[in-house]
Amino acid sequence: MELPFSIVITTYNRKYELMRCLKSIFDQSYKKYEVIVVDDFSKPSYQDYIITNFPNVNYVYRENNSGPGENRNKGIKVAKHNYVIIMDDDDIFHKDAFTIINQSLQSIENIDQYPVVNFLRSNARLNYQDYFRVNTFENLTKGVISGDVTHVINKKLFHEFNYKFPSTRIGGELLLWFEVALKNGYPIFNQEVVQLMDDSEDRLTNFDYQVKRANLFKEYQMEILDKFEGDLLEIGNYPFLITKYKGAIIYALLDGDKKSAYKYIIRVMKYSKKQAIFLLMLIFPKATIKKLLFMYRKSTG
Repeated sequence: MELPFSIVITTYNRKYELMRCLKSIFDQSYKKYEVIVVDDFSKPSYQDYIITNFPNVNYVYRENNSGPGENRNKGIKVAKHNYVIIMDDDDIFHKDAFTIINQSLQSIENIDQYPVVNFLRSNARLNYQDYFRVNTFENLTKGVISGDVTHVINKKLFHEFNYKFPSTRIGGELLLWFEVALKNGYPIFNQEVVQLMDDSEDRLTNFDYQVKRANLFKEYQMEILDKFEGDLLEIGNYPFLITKYKGAIIYALLDGDKKSAYKYIIRVMKYSKKQAIFLLMLIFPKATIKKLLFMYRKSTG
């Protein structure tokens, strides 16, 4: 049986990448799907081009720029089918990806009890060999999973649990997936279905982009700490907790927010006195802070 899928792609000023992504969809041998493109106020609109070249695409143009989270929520709401595949506009699906997803979903008897299931992208790594595993919050924060995954949303359950993608403009999906892992578990199929492309200058993992948007990444790190510090302490994951504190401090300094940086230095010292070394960073020039960000990114994968 072929399950019908809704593929939701959010896009913003990436016409070339979006067209490449769409081509990887329409080249699939599996044909039981709809495609929804949610355009986050690109200038100019791609509407005429989409209508001419991809007439089967449901193109939703937003009248203001609101970030990927809000647009994914819009795409899920518009989706006709229960299984919604979330896709980045600058990545591509592997050949037969939908066939693999369909077969995998139907291979697990109780798969319909999870609000989201996940498949690997090309930079993802699991430190186990199981084809299917329901991971916990502890797994997510202790290095069992690294890299990115492709999310397949069970729309009915997703809405029943009142889940939504965070509205933060840099994505911030980890906030959602931590919540899901704590309440429902975080299932992953050990199967790669998407090729991650890294040729977009404004990709969230791009180093210069993170420096430019340091204020947003600072707020994101702080929100993780504010929401999940208690859960991390409960499982005793001090290394991950300290890593997030380091991120908050470095991004705060890059943002010129020394007050917040000092606040988080004092807080992290409760768990590791040697983090007092960060007090010296309050007098470091921005060029040195950028080098520390580079080192931080390497340490976190």
